Amino acid sequence: MTVRVTAVPEKNLFEAEVDGEHAGQIEYTRRDGAIVYTHTEVDGPFEGKGVGGALVRAALDAARAEGVKVVPRCSFVRTWIERHPDYADLLGGA
Repeated sequence: MTVRVTAVPEKNLFEAEVDGEHAGQIEYTRRDGAIVYTHTEVDGPFEGKGVGGALVRAALDAARAEGVKVVPRCSFVRTWIERHPDYADLLGGA
């Protein structure tokens, strides 16, 4: 199973697809120069299959590439960063 994650900046989200089917999304806002991740949602048939992790990794990699800090208001994002300390350097902001 291949998860394809696409940034949709006009909607402030990243969207995941599996075999052309919507599988989930991570939503964000921007505040005080940081990206605030507010909600991660994985569609039922794709739960437990790595879609959420792929979404978070793509969103955090995009923040790193942009050079901005992140604020994980979403508990899934916060827990994912705790489990992947190589992303902890991105934490900060408001």
